[in-house]
Amino acid sequence: MHTPLNAQSSDAGVKFPDPATDYHGHPKYLNVLLILFALFGISLLVGGFLPPVVAVTIIFVTAFIKAAMVVRNFMHLKYEPLLIWIAVAAVFFCLTAFFFGIYIDITAVKLDVVPR
Repeated sequence: MHTPLNAQSSDAGVKFPDPATDYHGHPKYLNVLLILFALFGISLLVGGFLPPVVAVTIIFVTAFIKAAMVVRNFMHLKYEPLLIWIAVAAVFFCLTAFFFGIYIDITAVKLDVVPR
């Protein structure tokens, strides 16, 4: 027996979303845009006025915040179940492990550049 996609199935335990009641709205995109621009401006300013170590740290922190805002607001992941967040965290873990796994190989290469 074939059941329509929007029918509730008691034996499978699957709950399909109902567009009439599960609408979560949209974030205020203008506010998100202004915050992203402000963080971008901070990244530009600290690069010119602060010591390099502090500037790079602040730039990476703001980049992480900007990426999190894009994921939450534009990809609507803040409305997704926990399993999606676990999958995203696993991807970031794999990327981080890959980066630090090859970082030693990249930095150990002696450069053939002669300073002037």
